[in-house]
Amino acid sequence: MKKKYLIVLALISVLVTLCVYMADIFSFFENRFDNVESPDVAAVTPSPSGNNVDSGSNTSNTPSAILEPVASPTPALQEPVEYNAEVIPECLPENYNIVYDVISDRDVLSTSETIPTINFPAPENYSLLEGITCFRGNNYRNSASYGFAEIVSEKFEEVWSVKVGYIGDWTGVGWTGQPAIVKWEDSIKKIMNISQEKKAKTDLIEVIYATLDGKIYFIDLEDGKPTRPPIDTGAPYKGSVMVDPRGYPLLFAGEGVPHDNGEIGYRIFSLIDQKEIFYLDGLDSDKYRSWGAFDSNGLLDPGSDTLIECGENGILYKIKLNTDFNINESTVSLNPEIVKYRYKPLKSNKIGVECSPVYYKNYIYFVDNAGFLQCVNLDTLEPEWIRDVTDDTDSTMVLEDDGTGVFLYTACEVDIQGSQGYSYIRKINALTGKLIWEKSYKCIHDPSINGGALATPVLGKGDISDIVVFNIAKTENNRVGKIVALYKDSGEEAWRIDHPYYCWSSPVDVYTKEGKSYLIVCDSGAYMNLLEGKTGKILDKIALHGNVEASPAVYGNMIVVGTRGQLIWGIRLN
Repeated sequence: MKKKYLIVLALISVLVTLCVYMADIFSFFENRFDNVESPDVAAVTPSPSGNNVDSGSNTSNTPSAILEPVASPTPALQEPVEYNAEVIPECLPENYNIVYDVISDRDVLSTSETIPTINFPAPENYSLLEGITCFRGNNYRNSASYGFAEIVSEKFEEVWSVKVGYIGDWTGVGWTGQPAIVKWEDSIKKIMNISQEKKAKTDLIEVIYATLDGKIYFIDLEDGKPTRPPIDTGAPYKGSVMVDPRGYPLLFAGEGVPHDNGEIGYRIFSLIDQKEIFYLDGLDSDKYRSWGAFDSNGLLDPGSDTLIECGENGILYKIKLNTDFNINESTVSLNPEIVKYRYKPLKSNKIGVECSPVYYKNYIYFVDNAGFLQCVNLDTLEPEWIRDVTDDTDSTMVLEDDGTGVFLYTACEVDIQGSQGYSYIRKINALTGKLIWEKSYKCIHDPSINGGALATPVLGKGDISDIVVFNIAKTENNRVGKIVALYKDSGEEAWRIDHPYYCWSSPVDVYTKEGKSYLIVCDSGAYMNLLEGKTGKILDKIALHGNVEASPAVYGNMIVVGTRGQLIWGIRLN
């Protein structure tokens, strides 16, 4: 009996020892993991289109980590906004007595075929193609650069230039004038009318550029040589092209100036043979305004196969394309169904839209020439909220979802205000219309060139994730401007440059793998400037020929931009 008792005591002792030992081990690892520092999210930066790549002259297809927003070091002035917050009373549509209607090319509007459900993805998922497929890269319009830049000397290098033409006074490339830069899948490239020499290139990256001479050019990013003949439609393009983000061989372009016969519209081309397969007449019989230009850059909701485009005729078009793409037979066709959102002018007759809208899920945000910012539900085609932003706003907004809410950054020009006025920069809650902060800069206006903001701002990432950067034109006279970096949470200045030339061109942010930021800013003095993003310090500049109204696009280390001096430039950032 005593022996059994001793054995039991021994077993209990062993169990107690094991328990203590396991507790120590658990505590050790718990402390180890508690003390592990979180990775530095600023050490990586995202591609604006979501597929991050190594940069330099040779670009890898290997995805890299995606940057999460870094908190601003300055204290927030506003309480975090709830995602499901209600529209504030002052922005309710009924306060503006808006009169609108929905017009369809069918008798019945409520079928799912005519009004598909819209759900724009997060910006990193917008495009399946490598590169820049639309103005400012995606539906948030938050960048026009793709991949990382491998920067050593912080200097520009001219690589190539391409001569383009003119129509009357419309020379070269104008505002907004951003190219698309895409790397096609081999199976798609194979069925296109790209030249055999270029088609044989393993890593062909194609630049597609619509210009004021009425042509759309196709250029090899590496050497500036043509990849195929230009498309010539005979009327100037002021806006930017869009390539189908699904990788389908479709190109979208809106004309900015009428043909000699008065025709003006929006066109879709097959990139298999470059033939036009759809034309939207800007002189729509349902219009309230008789100006048919399409400077606004339309976007495609990939999931519903629906094109959304705003015209300067005052109509928002929602077009179910019914795309039929057969890669085996090398064919692509459309069978469009058109629904229109039309509203009567809220002030005078200024209802056209020249900015390129931003999209959050099923919401579209745009500002018209009268200075009214609208949030419209694309499923119902009803306005959710409206805000007066003081003046005509051609500058495209930027949208941000920062984890506390969804916000718009917008700035107006000086037009309706007269010969002098203010460019108002604002941060607005995108779901409620509430003003978060406002900053203003005095500007001038003359009949030919507006002052204020014409450029789209940079929404900082990497080491500048706490700021947003705006170009403000003609702040003292017809020549000069300001480049201002504002803290996202307060609107206070982080830095400012009094620039010797005004800028209509939108600045572009590029990043190294480590998250160091650089800004590329082109100006009316025919210069491309390289700025350090964190400080605004000008590191280098290169002279281009002619006023640079157009906005650059960047792929890796290569920058492409056109000028009013009738040249398209390929510039390497070394």
